[in-house]
Amino acid sequence: MNRRFFIGLGVISTGIASMRPSMTAGIVAAATVTLATVPTAQGGPGSSNAATAQVLAAASVTPIVGNLEEAARFYAQLVGLPNTPPIRRRSHSDVPYPEVLKNQGTPDATIRQINLTIPGSAWRVEVLEFSDIESKPAAARIQDPGAMTIVLSVRDVDGLLTKLRNLKSQVVTPGGEPVAVAVGTNRGRAVVIKAPGGHFVELRQPDPLPADPALPAGNVIGGHIRVTVADTDATLRLYRDQLGLRPDVGPFTSDASLLRLMGTAGAQFRVTSTPLPGGPRHILEFIEFKGIDRTPLRTRIQDPGSSKIAMRVRDLPAALAAFTAAGGVVATTGGKPYIYTGLPTVIVRDLNNMFMNMQQSAEPAARAADTRQ
Repeated sequence: MNRRFFIGLGVISTGIASMRPSMTAGIVAAATVTLATVPTAQGGPGSSNAATAQVLAAASVTPIVGNLEEAARFYAQLVGLPNTPPIRRRSHSDVPYPEVLKNQGTPDATIRQINLTIPGSAWRVEVLEFSDIESKPAAARIQDPGAMTIVLSVRDVDGLLTKLRNLKSQVVTPGGEPVAVAVGTNRGRAVVIKAPGGHFVELRQPDPLPADPALPAGNVIGGHIRVTVADTDATLRLYRDQLGLRPDVGPFTSDASLLRLMGTAGAQFRVTSTPLPGGPRHILEFIEFKGIDRTPLRTRIQDPGSSKIAMRVRDLPAALAAFTAAGGVVATTGGKPYIYTGLPTVIVRDLNNMFMNMQQSAEPAARAADTRQ
C-alpha cells in the first residue's frame, strides 16, 4: 500500500513533528508537516538535490470555471461558508485598464473571481471565470495529466456529500458512496466528486478523528492540492532539480481500495508529495497513473477545467528559463513578465498543462509580496 498517498491530508496529532519522516504519512498525517520532518528528494538519474530553492511560497490554487455563480455556491458549501464570497470583476472595458488581464494572456477578456481559504490548511482557493473570450471546457478524468484534485480531511464525509449532491455534484467514486480506505494502521472513509468546472474534490474522514483541540471547528479540518502528471521523473527534473523542492517519491501501487475511490480500477499509481515553503501545512502532490487510458489536457488558461497555482520565486528569469526548458509555454501577453503590484510577474503553462503564476520575490520583504490574481 502507498503510505505517501495520505501525506498532506488533514492534521497531525500533538508531537508529530518529533516523529521519523516515515511516520508522517497517513490519513491524519499532515497538513502540519514541516520541512524538517520530510526527507530530502530521492536521488535518481539526472537528479540534483543541491539545487537552489527557487520557490519561496505558493499560497493559492485557481480552478478555472465556466459559471462562477454555480461554482461559488459549490465551493462555499465545500468549506462551510454561510454565504458565497463577494465576486471581484475586472474587464478590458474598465478605466483604467486592468493590466492583470495581460498577465493572464487574455487582454480582451473579462475575469471574475472569488477567494476563500481551506480551513486547517495554508492553501487559498481562487475560483476564476473568463468571459468575452472564446473558451472550450475540458473533460478531464482523474488519471489525465493536467487534472487537479483538492483533497480535504473532514469530520463528516456523509453530511458534506449530501450537501454537495444537492448542488447536483457528480460523484466519481463508483457506487456514489464513500468507500473504506486503509493505509497501514490508518483508516477512514473517502469519496471523490467532480466540482463545477470539471475539477476534482476528494473528501476523507479519518477513523478515528484526531483529538487535537487546535483543529478548525467546522467540517473541513485540513487539505492539500494534488496534480496528475504524465511522467513523475520528468516533472521532478523541473520541480526538484531546477526549482529546489524536496519531494518524497512513492512507488507504484495497485491498492484496490484507493483505485476504487478514484474510479481507476485496474491501474497503478504513484504519489510524490512535497512540502512548500511558506507554511507547515502546505503540501503539493503529484500523482502518476499507468495501466489505464490517459489523455493529457491541452487547454488554454480561459478554458474551464484548467488550473493555476500562484507562487513567489527567488529569481524569476531563472525560474522562467527552467519552465520553458522543461517544455513550458509562456501564457502572458508578449511572452515576458509584466509588473503587477510593483513586481515582475508571468504565467507559464508547465509540462503537465498546469498554469503557474510566478512573481519575483521582493527581498528582503519576500513574505509581504502578494501573488493574488
